Amino acid sequence: MCDVTVLMTVYNGMPYLPQAIDSLRAQTLQHWRLVVVDDGSTDGTADYLRSLDDPRFTILSQSNQGTAAAANHGLRYCQTPYLARLDADDVSLPTRLTEQLEFLQTHPEVGLLGAQMAALGDAGPGSRLDLPTEHEQIMRDLLAGNHGMAHSCVMLRTELLKQIGGYWPYRLNDAWDMMLRMGEISRLANSPRVLHLYRVHQASQTASRLRPMRYSIDFACELARRRQAGLPPITPEQFTAMRRARPWWQHALETVDLHARSQYRTALAELHGKHRLRGAVRMAWAALCAPGLTCRRLGRFWQRHKQAAA
Repeated sequence: MCDVTVLMTVYNGMPYLPQAIDSLRAQTLQHWRLVVVDDGSTDGTADYLRSLDDPRFTILSQSNQGTAAAANHGLRYCQTPYLARLDADDVSLPTRLTEQLEFLQTHPEVGLLGAQMAALGDAGPGSRLDLPTEHEQIMRDLLAGNHGMAHSCVMLRTELLKQIGGYWPYRLNDAWDMMLRMGEISRLANSPRVLHLYRVHQASQTASRLRPMRYSIDFACELARRRQAGLPPITPEQFTAMRRARPWWQHALETVDLHARSQYRTALAELHGKHRLRGAVRMAWAALCAPGLTCRRLGRFWQRHKQAAA
């Protein structure tokens, strides 16, 4: 009996896509299905997907419409009780699906479950990202625009995702909004164990790439705050107008914040790649640019070591 469908959306996933697929095939849980939506890739992704010969795989394709449209397309083909997400450049550890499925089966109040992750660079796995495990802290972090959960390794109840209408219709990063809306109708949780490796590579760490992601997160948080206050939703265009009307110093702080986040992610790629000394210097610079973010990261690190010592 198959209880889990893994949903993956991919745009130009080479050269990392095969490793993600291999990590799925190496799972201790073998009764699963995979739905892959190729969102108009222009590299070798389509050829690689066509070469896969596995009856558990459903390969779909569409013109490039963004991750939300691709996810909603794939969601129509997900009929199992549980749905797991996997990014095309990440790697799930062998027991990930088994552990998450067992957790959801024994915790019916939890609708969306994540896990702890570790960075994966060219030199292999590295430091872990410490995420909260309890619903209240996860929601507080998400509403504040901080990483309370990692979408790339969640498992959820398919019926609940369909109940909230799937992912939003905008050509924006879709993960944050979905996680917030799932947290409004069910409990959220993260496994305390590292079950997933998230890829860090320098090509994806520029501030220009992070800007639309942060915009999507801020927009999702604004929509959630409006739902809590009983206010009507706004469109992305209205949200853009609100942001443009902010005073100059808020724009300046946002630019510094994006720079710090970009430097932090690039430093991670260097630390777990071939430029460790440069990565250490860059990490220090990122910490100086964003002391608030640095304190939160250090706080998560310290909390984990306190729990380990207890």
